[in-house]
Amino acid sequence: MTERIGAGIFSRLRLAAGLGLAAAAFIQLPACSTVPEVASAPPSGLSSGQPTDTGTFPNLNIPPQTAAAQITPEEKAEKFSELEAAKATQSAPPGGGATADQSRLKKIAATHAAETLAKIEGQ
Repeated sequence: MTERIGAGIFSRLRLAAGLGLAAAAFIQLPACSTVPEVASAPPSGLSSGQPTDTGTFPNLNIPPQTAAAQITPEEKAEKFSELEAAKATQSAPPGGGATADQSRLKKIAATHAAETLAKIEGQ
């Protein structure tokens, strides 16, 4: 019987605390909703960044302006040949790299397993 009474009291206390917190937050909300004042208007010729209603529909038939001049086919071919030349120098290692040590690496690969097994069994 006391368990039922205690459970009822604690649930009501929890509800009251939650309502109190909600009320406190509701009271504080208007204090946070003030709009900062604008120090000055934007310079003439610049928009404020906000949409403005001009009363007309925008003309979507005007082609967009490019930010920079487009690359010509000749410039494209020149850059592509430069990249191909850089790629060719990158892909060939100087001095034959792996081919010089290939026989030594094959010998190590053949004996490595046997040496490791001998070390493990020796312990």
